[in-house]
Order: sequence, then C-alpha cells, then structure tokens
Amino acid sequence: MYLTLVDILLATSIVQSLALAVFLLLPETFRLVSNRLLAASVITFAAGLGEVFLYATGLALKHPNLAYLGTLIGLLQAGLLYLYAQSLMYRDFRLVPRHAVHTLLFWVVSAIFLVEYYLQPSEVKLQILLSRDHPGVLTSPLLAAAIHLVVLGYLWATIRALSRFGTTVRQLFSNLENKQLAWLRTLLIGYAFVWTISLLYCLSAHVFKSSASAQWVSTVGAITGFSFINYLIIHALRQPAIFSGLSAEEAQLAQGDDDGHATPVIAVNRKLLQQLEAHMTTTKPYLDANLSVEQLAHQLGTAPRELSRTINRGMGKNFFEFVSDYRIAEACRRLQAAGASTTILQVMYDSGFNSKSVFNTAFKKATGMTPSAYRARS
Repeated sequence: MYLTLVDILLATSIVQSLALAVFLLLPETFRLVSNRLLAASVITFAAGLGEVFLYATGLALKHPNLAYLGTLIGLLQAGLLYLYAQSLMYRDFRLVPRHAVHTLLFWVVSAIFLVEYYLQPSEVKLQILLSRDHPGVLTSPLLAAAIHLVVLGYLWATIRALSRFGTTVRQLFSNLENKQLAWLRTLLIGYAFVWTISLLYCLSAHVFKSSASAQWVSTVGAITGFSFINYLIIHALRQPAIFSGLSAEEAQLAQGDDDGHATPVIAVNRKLLQQLEAHMTTTKPYLDANLSVEQLAHQLGTAPRELSRTINRGMGKNFFEFVSDYRIAEACRRLQAAGASTTILQVMYDSGFNSKSVFNTAFKKATGMTPSAYRARS
C-alpha cells in the first residue's frame, strides 16, 4: 500500500498518542486521576485519527466492519477533556458514577450506527461508505450537525471553566507560576475552532452540496491531529506536581467573591482595610514570593474570605493585583537605589517576584516602561 505524506503524518500522530497513553498508564504515573483521564483522552483522539487514516488510505472499503469505530470511540474525547480539566483544577476531584453522563453522546450515536450501519448487509455498508462525503459520519446532515454541536458545547463549557479557574487563582495567590492552565485553554480554543470549521464543512457538503475533496479533509485532519498531540505532549507533561489544583477549602473561599466593581463601598470593612494597608507597609509580607490570601489573613488574624472580600470590594482588585502593586513599588525603589553591580533579575527576586515574564508584564503595565528603561531613566 502506497502511503502519502498525509497518511504518514496521521500514522505518526496516532503512534504519538498511543505512546503518550502508555507512558501515562505506567505504575508511577497511573496513580493520578488526571493522568488516567488524559490517557483515555489521547486514546480516543488516536481512534478518531484512525478513522481518518482508514478513510484516506481506502482501508475502510476493504474492511467495512472497522469503519466508524474510530469515530464512535472519538466521541468520548470531549467529555474526557472536560473531566481532565476538572481534575487539574481541583485537588479533591474523584471519578464517581454520575460522571458516566459524559458518555451519553457515545451511547446514543453508537445505537444509531448499530441500526443504520453495523446490522446492515455488507453490500449496504459498502454503499454507505461510497456515498459519504467525509470520514466518520453517515450521510445524515442532522446527525453530523448534532455531533458537532455537542462536542462544541463541551469544549465551550471546558474553556469557560478554565477561564473561571484563572480568575479564582488570582483571588487566592500572589504567585501564579504553574498555577494557571492557560496552555490547556489555548489548546481547546484552537480545537474548538477546528470543530467549527468542520461543522461549516459538513453543512456546506450536505446543505449546499459542495464537494471538498477527500484529500482536503484528510490533510486538515492530519495537520490538526499532529498539532494537537504535540502541543498536548509538550505542555501536559510539564504540568507540575507542585500545584495539584485547588483544595476544597480554597475553591469554597473563592466562591461568591467578585471583582468589587459593582459592590457598594459601604459593604467594605474599613477597619480591616486600614489594618491591611498598615501591615503591608510596615511588615512587607509581599516580599514572600509564595504569599497567599490564606497566609496573609492568618497574619492579620482574620478570616481569608473576609480579607479577600475586603480587597475585592475596597480596592477593586483581586489578590494577585493587590500584592503585585506593592511588589512593583518595591522594585521601583530598589531599581532607583541599586548599584551598577545589582542586576534587574536580583531586584525582581528581592521584590517578591519569581517569574521574569510576570514581572516584566506587571512592571510595564504599572510604569509604562520596561525595568531596564526605568533603571536607565533613574
């Protein structure tokens, strides 16, 4: 069998997916729920790519009983990615029977395929395969649209949950390094874009009777698959064990807190606000790079929720922004007083920052210039 570059790219992505799954299922990595969910996700992803590979190489016509299996297994991926994101966000996440609801799409579509395809005679199966416009979907435009919309719904829900998580960690921590899941959010946004294009293609193929070539569909699938799995490998394996998600107490603490912009000023605890400002000025707790709202609340002898609410409502900032402002002011003072032998990196660490990118971004936002330019001007 002659393999094109697209076929090789598809095969490579499938092998990479399965290799990642095997690694995640090794005894030393299997214990983490997130690793098991990620392994299941990449297996279902490999199955979906396998469907495109069978379609591109013509093997589906030679082995019609294998057709659609990859598509059906791939329908589990959206729900698994949603659960995977939950397992990264929350330390106490556990798989429970109610999570089986996320397999509903798989069972419903499998029942349809069983009746309309797998129980049909071989001649009918071949006729169906020859008449379909793209891999993995029967000729029903309604079914194609429904599958795409459900998957896009899952991706949207997961992206939204990750965005809320990013807001939450800013309410609780002054050090965001390794705590945000921006890489996963970016990956899913790109994946949702591809599924949107796929939906538009299906509608154009069925409704407007356009005929994109099989090679075009396979090429898009190959590029998407290769990009997705390699991005996932690079970032998922770097997901640190240092921060294993929010605890139940931390998640509860952030619940109900807002950004303070719409809350009346009269709701602010003025006494605590004055105590907080005095403590920040005299004790300088912000110099601790890992300062959290819980630690600062303990220093002040108040409840973390009350402190978080006071910062949000009294200053219109989240905890990260509040501490960052003090650190930037400290960095400015140190840059002005620093000698020629003092590096900007040293100033950064001495001011409470431990991430160069976060420091540079926050500094430029606050002063309108880079730390180097500020130092030169001083």
